[in-house]
Parts: sequence; C-alpha cells; structure tokens
Amino acid sequence: MTREEFEPVQNLPFNSQVEVYTNARIKEYPHIIEEQVCTHAIFPMGIGNIKPARPYTVPPPGEAKNPMRAEEESRRRAKSKVLDIVRCNHFQYMLTLTIDGNKLDRYDSQKVYQKVRTFLSNATARHGFEYVMVPEYHKRKPGEERPAIHLHGLCNLGSLEIVPAVNPRTGKALTEKGKPVYNLPAWIWGFSKLVPLDENSERAALYITKYITKSEDKIFGKRYLLSRKLTKAPQIIPLAPINYSEFRDEAKLALGQQIECNLYGDTYMVTEVLGKPGE
Repeated sequence: MTREEFEPVQNLPFNSQVEVYTNARIKEYPHIIEEQVCTHAIFPMGIGNIKPARPYTVPPPGEAKNPMRAEEESRRRAKSKVLDIVRCNHFQYMLTLTIDGNKLDRYDSQKVYQKVRTFLSNATARHGFEYVMVPEYHKRKPGEERPAIHLHGLCNLGSLEIVPAVNPRTGKALTEKGKPVYNLPAWIWGFSKLVPLDENSERAALYITKYITKSEDKIFGKRYLLSRKLTKAPQIIPLAPINYSEFRDEAKLALGQQIECNLYGDTYMVTEVLGKPGE
C-alpha cells in the first residue's frame, strides 16, 4: 500500500488560528498501515503552528457526568497509545516483573512504584534499556485485603545482562511454547521472566494492552510506563472526508477485518488494516 493510493487533504490555506478537522486519516507504522473513519470530523488537520482544541468538551478529572463511561474511555485511549508505541518500535522480549513479599510490600502501590521507577531509570540511563510496561493486580487470594501488584511489558535490553531460567528442582533450562525463558538479575525485588518475541509484533501489542482494559485502576497513577527515547506515534496522514456508512462494512466487521468502537457520545470509529508500507 503506497501513499499515492490515498487522498490526503491538500492546498489548505495556512493560518495558525484556523482549526480544521476531517473524519478520516491514515496511521502509517513501520510494518502496518491503518485507515480510520469516524462518524464526525474529529481528526485535526495539523494546519498552522498550534495544536487545535478538541471538537468536544473534556470535563475535569472526577467531574464527568458518566464516570463509568469516562473510565472506559480513559482505558481505550491508553490502550490506543500503547498500541501505537508497540507498533512504532521493535522490541526483543516480553517481560514480567513480580514482587517478593519478603523484600517489599507487594500491596503498596507507592512503595512498589518507587522501586520500579528507580530500577527502570537506572537500567535506561546505564544500559540503554527500552521498555513499555503495564502494571496489573494479581487475582486476589483468600485472606488478602488487597491484590498484589506485578507488571507486564515489552523491552529491549541494551547492555543489561540476562541468564537462562532453570527449574530449581531439576536444573533444566525452562522454555515457554518452545522459546527459551530468561531471568533478569538486575531486578532484585522479586521474580523476573523474559521470553523472546517473534516477528508478530501485532500479537505482542494486543497481549500487552489487554492488561490495560482489565484494570479499572491507575495503579501508579498512570496506566503504563515507558522509556523516553521510544517512538511514541505513527505518521498521520489526514484524508479528505469519507462517508462513514459507505466505509463501514458488515462483512468485514464480522470477519474482524474492520473494528468499530464508540469513542464518546454518538461518535463511532471504524479501523481497517490496509496492508504494509510499500505493498
């Protein structure tokens, strides 16, 4: 799929104070191209040197008329951002970090976040470690007042050392679905597990973001953690307006080739994967 096949909006007058929107856009990642079409024109055209204001009102935190709906929308936005990050970067490993209750209060989000933040900051600064991590609660066990915290994520090691994980009873190297499993000695606050990723980055993206939609809480005051040098967003190509009803295809929706979601109110969006750049 090439850019020449799209119909980007062109020849718009430059005016830093003009807010121009369309209902269709292309999101171009290194390995995939998506087309998104909405029922309303909500995508800014990027005209001028200011970021256009949203075409809808966002209430202050805690003041939404429908808190449950606002929470759902917050999770959806976070999932979308993490998907963008995973699709825009190449990661080597799937990473899981747990907390040893003998070393740290695994139920205290502030204490856990302090250790996690210090570990990630040091690994990034000293070893070139790159990551996107999503905190999650364990299922609450009988007798627990609060669930314990752990983290899932994707990473590039840089110069961080890893060692093969072994079965403590047999001494044999551990594997997961035919892949070798590793431990991260630098994580001293509990158990760590790394599994090499294959080329299916989309599967990895969906795996990591499922933990965002499962949790109703911002465990560390945020839904995900990421290193600064990662590419955060794909190339956005605004398109001329597209008829939503004509773009929306029941057959493609049934086959999973299109995905429709309710963004807010009566605004809906359909996303379709078109192919790979250059196809």
